[in-house]
Amino acid sequence: MWLFSQRNRAKQRARNSLPPSPHLAELAATDPWWNPPWDLHWQRNYYRARNYVAAGEPFDPATRIPAPSTVIGGWITRACLQYDQLHPDQQHLLNAISITAQSAEQWPPSPRPRPHAEALTHARTWISEHGHLCPPIKTVHHGFPLGEWLNRQRELAKKRSSPSPTQQALATIDPWWNPPWPILWQRAYHHAHTHPRHPTARRWLQNQQRGWLLLHPASSTSSPQPASLQPE
Repeated sequence: MWLFSQRNRAKQRARNSLPPSPHLAELAATDPWWNPPWDLHWQRNYYRARNYVAAGEPFDPATRIPAPSTVIGGWITRACLQYDQLHPDQQHLLNAISITAQSAEQWPPSPRPRPHAEALTHARTWISEHGHLCPPIKTVHHGFPLGEWLNRQRELAKKRSSPSPTQQALATIDPWWNPPWPILWQRAYHHAHTHPRHPTARRWLQNQQRGWLLLHPASSTSSPQPASLQPE
């Protein structure tokens, strides 16, 4: 609310041809784009994309990584498609995260969807290597955004009264690919099953034993099951 009022004050001073007040100058020194001439929603998403790049996450506008189905990927898609209509300073900001006029042109208006057969192949390979289909959402498997794709399938499953053929195939690969409990629980479960003597796994198993009555009934029947995951 305070920043909102400061932006209004800055606009009023600009309309009256007055210089910025000292505290407004301090805000500009802290963040030159605290009061951009474009929509604040665009600026917030730009910071998210910049932080994504700074964190070293897979990023290649030309090959649509991150995928357009994600929040950041969707914003990058719109930024590329609207590049020529953006403010020059917006273009300058995009250049700083490797989105140039050239890379924007390479971003197709209608990106080719990944064939589900290809995605299922990656899912089968992943489970053969890791034993489950609950990878982190940012997982990229041999260039394929498997984590994002699986998350999207789970979101779609919530909206359907019956599973799609793709979701049925996933259930065949891993019956617990879309459990009724948090994905983090399922991932920890597999870690405990494969590394039961690991300190982290042992602490997790002890927590499950203490909270046994609070667990989802089906979680105690997940197969295979760590022998120590039993009520005390």
